[in-house]
Amino acid sequence: MSRHNWRIIITVVLVILAFFAFWNTFKLWTMSEEDKDALGERDPGALLQLQQKAIRLGLDLQGGIHVVLRVKMEELDSGERQDAVDRAIQIIRNRIDGLGVAEPVIVKQGNDRIIVDLPGYTDAERAEDLIGQTALLEFKLLATYEDANQILTRMDSVVYEYEKAKEGEEGEPVAEEVEVAQVVDTAEATTESDILAELMGDSAVDTAALFAFDEDDLDLSDRPLTSRLEPGLYSNETATNWPGFAVARKDREIVDRWLNLPEVRSIVPIDIQFVWSTRPELRNQREVYYLYALKRKVEFLGKFLERISLAREDLGGFRVNFTVSGDGLARFAQLTGANINKPLAVVIDNKVESAPFVSSKIRGPGKITMGGSATIDEARNLEIVLKAGALPAPVEIIEKNVVGATLGADSIRKGFASSLIGLLIVLLYIGVYYRISGVIADVGLIFNLFFLLAVMAALGATLTMPGIAGIILTIGISVDANILIFERIREELRTGKTVRASIDAGYSRAFVAIFDSHVTTLITAGALFLLGSGPIKGFAVTLFWGVTISLYTAYVITKQIFDFRKGYRTLSI
Repeated sequence: MSRHNWRIIITVVLVILAFFAFWNTFKLWTMSEEDKDALGERDPGALLQLQQKAIRLGLDLQGGIHVVLRVKMEELDSGERQDAVDRAIQIIRNRIDGLGVAEPVIVKQGNDRIIVDLPGYTDAERAEDLIGQTALLEFKLLATYEDANQILTRMDSVVYEYEKAKEGEEGEPVAEEVEVAQVVDTAEATTESDILAELMGDSAVDTAALFAFDEDDLDLSDRPLTSRLEPGLYSNETATNWPGFAVARKDREIVDRWLNLPEVRSIVPIDIQFVWSTRPELRNQREVYYLYALKRKVEFLGKFLERISLAREDLGGFRVNFTVSGDGLARFAQLTGANINKPLAVVIDNKVESAPFVSSKIRGPGKITMGGSATIDEARNLEIVLKAGALPAPVEIIEKNVVGATLGADSIRKGFASSLIGLLIVLLYIGVYYRISGVIADVGLIFNLFFLLAVMAALGATLTMPGIAGIILTIGISVDANILIFERIREELRTGKTVRASIDAGYSRAFVAIFDSHVTTLITAGALFLLGSGPIKGFAVTLFWGVTISLYTAYVITKQIFDFRKGYRTLSI
């Protein structure tokens, strides 16, 4: 056995290993879309397992969402800033896992930014809602109806003067035409959904009949704010009204603008706040938002909730079930026990999910029942964010890009076509110019690409457009190494040396130049991988492994073939 047979043995072993590593990728890439859909319906687990073992496609190839977040460090104390971004990354990762996105990319950039790539996921609105919200869950009590009315009456006068001054400046009417509330029978009033526990009774009813404004007495110019509010929170148990007002969807913008006027905000007591509902509800055949007057004091935090799960209500709609952990159980029982027959608002990121009435002290499981207008995605989002917990600081989305699946497919098609055309031209040129020796170089180049794809599959690497560019660059580097060797062999043959001596001299004297060029390229690829992010890392990965494998194919595979040719009298090169 020749002392160089170790090259053959190692190469055969590597080919077998590469075959097994690349098999799942080859199987997935050669499957038609119909076959994939059929497999997904027949055995979703098998399709998911196949996708996980194959080379993953990056955001730019299969479509998806790219989001850059900034953590608002300025809203944290100095002691809380140290690991705020790392904690935010973990919470965001837990939320995204709930979406079922395969292999998301979530990395830290700089001191306060987070890059999130969701390949294959294109619902930008839902992703933004899920990733961007702080998800701070709080339980708050409502102010009294009398206190809220006093504040609203003062607001009316301020808004009236503001609009009157505005009319004087711009010559515009004081207020828009208002849709007057219709008087309805209390027996036909709509029952508001219960939100917390089974022990919180369904006693919140629509009270438009009791407190609807009389059209004959309504003075629109004197009451621009309250004329747009309809009382909507009433307790049958105590015959008490609470400050939960219905606002027509078309009026929400102007009411919110009035509430945020500096003159209006200055007359609101420091312990009271006005908060909108999370989403519109259907009331009397029209969409309305609810405006609640809450006490600012946080009575209970959502961080004490556990065993959170999504469920469907018997009469339709969704709810999120929960239990209270041991640390908060006594506090929650005390809170609910002291506020029986009073509403307790569930507030998420300064929006009221709903305000149920407490019917008795709660010591066991509870539930958050969402309004009838809530979709399954909204209910699922609530479950996900409650499970993952609140972010340590608010975040803002400073960049958002959506790559469509069609664009990704087009990128794959063009990238594959360009790679194939470039490869064929290189193979043809080398084969014609260097004749049989060029064909040997072509064999080494094919081995190089095969090993590279196998390594990417084995490492679970992600293939991106820059990664494809790295593969194309690898083709050139691999060919360059063989050209250096072949030209050196030609020079040795011209001096009159034998074929054996020329081959040995060609490989040995070209080694230093080839090794130096490959090492410098590896250093560059390593720097790009360590300092870059996203697509740059994809380019660095393919370049690093392509260069490494190129060195192996040039000095092991093609060298072994040339060793067989050392006995020839002439060399086709």
